[in-house]
Amino acid sequence: MRRAHRHVHAAVMLIAVPLAALSLLSNSWRYGVIAIAAFIPLVALVVQLLRRTCTDKMGWCAMLIGLVFLAIHNVANVYAFAVQGIQATGMKSDITLLLGYVFLLVGGMLATIPYARRDVGGMLDMTLGGLALASVVWSTVLYPLNLRMGSSSGTITYEMVLLLCISALAGAVVRAAVVARKARGTSLYLLTAIIAVMGAEIGTTVTLDPVNHTSAGWVGSLCVVAYTALGAALLHPSVTSITGTEREPLGLTPSRLAFLGVALAVNPAIAGIQFLMGRATDMVLLTIASLLIVPLVVTRIGLLAKWHADAERRLDDLASLDELTGLANRRALTSHLAGLLDRVAHGPTAGAVVLYLDLDDFKVVNDTYGHATGDQLLRAIAERLRSCVRASDLVARFGGDEFVIVLEGPLNAVDATVLPAIERALDQPFEVGELAIMARSSLGLASIAAGQRADTEMLLSRADATMYRIKQERRAEREVFATPQAGEERPAPWAH
Repeated sequence: MRRAHRHVHAAVMLIAVPLAALSLLSNSWRYGVIAIAAFIPLVALVVQLLRRTCTDKMGWCAMLIGLVFLAIHNVANVYAFAVQGIQATGMKSDITLLLGYVFLLVGGMLATIPYARRDVGGMLDMTLGGLALASVVWSTVLYPLNLRMGSSSGTITYEMVLLLCISALAGAVVRAAVVARKARGTSLYLLTAIIAVMGAEIGTTVTLDPVNHTSAGWVGSLCVVAYTALGAALLHPSVTSITGTEREPLGLTPSRLAFLGVALAVNPAIAGIQFLMGRATDMVLLTIASLLIVPLVVTRIGLLAKWHADAERRLDDLASLDELTGLANRRALTSHLAGLLDRVAHGPTAGAVVLYLDLDDFKVVNDTYGHATGDQLLRAIAERLRSCVRASDLVARFGGDEFVIVLEGPLNAVDATVLPAIERALDQPFEVGELAIMARSSLGLASIAAGQRADTEMLLSRADATMYRIKQERRAEREVFATPQAGEERPAPWAH
């Protein structure tokens, strides 16, 4: 894999450096070289589609359409310069360039949706950062330049939208480059391409000759670098991993809220500063950027609030669930039983029954087969007990090998339904790995009828006492059996 990476790097240098140097020679060379470079990512994408290595065909096809529009735009530039001696201008030229960037942006978004779903917060943050940075660059550099050059309102709006799109895409790619380690090669080449495109767009505005509509030679070199880097990104071996990184959600922290507040305040702040300095305020930027940033910030705050609520729920689960079995723990059991006893005492509930279950000779399982087997057995027993009760009932692990089942209703209903179900469930062997283990247990019971009062400790103690008495009686019965004769072997307890 590393060797393949080196081959891509070497190919980039061998292609980009000579083409970039040729673009500096003259305008006639520049547009021809840029047109040639525009076909590099186009061919690379076709190769990937033919290899069927693309993760999302719709997204990659959208990028292919975008590259076709860009190739058409650059070929038109070559033709215009050859015929008229100037760069292609007019609506057709602007539309092909804009459609090329839009389809690339949409295709990139579609191709990375599986990754973005797992890192929505991080992608939104970096997209917001890109939009905020673009607003600053536009207001301080490009907008004043366009005003001095006398650019039309349509040209100004077009360049501003283009800058916002490129910056938003740059932010998302930066996030992917930071977190997607397996796809870092592809991400870094994409980032190089985006930075080069942004530099070329700014350079075009800064150095544009209003007479022949040409810009400085280094602008063409940046275009060559952008196309070559995009082709390298598409051919890099890590391109198939761009959707394979999962990140933990970013939490609701003061610094993150401050970041969102800054992103939201950037454009109003720019407008206020320009007003105080007596400069023209770009209301188009303020409107479009706000329409983009405000929904993103609101969405991000919603995601942060949801993450915070989910974190609180997970903490509540950790505080109320037994880590091994996933059953309610002693704390949750006490709280649930207290509420049930209160309802029983005031009449709405017909009664309550507490079953106290203790496994017989469970220590033998741990000593014979190991604690890992014992833990698996406890989880299996927990699942069967849970399947025997209703949704309104509670099964809890009281501690060690002790389970408590709290049932809502009169004792006769429990005797007729739940107790037989539990006995049948525990009579069947448990498959633990290659072992079949019988779950011998002692079960104690305590109940309370509607209108009676009892506290949790009292009812649990009664059920525990009943269970202990039954356990002692069974132990005494087993001791009645004769001691095995010399040479006679008995199967290990619990084995089946």
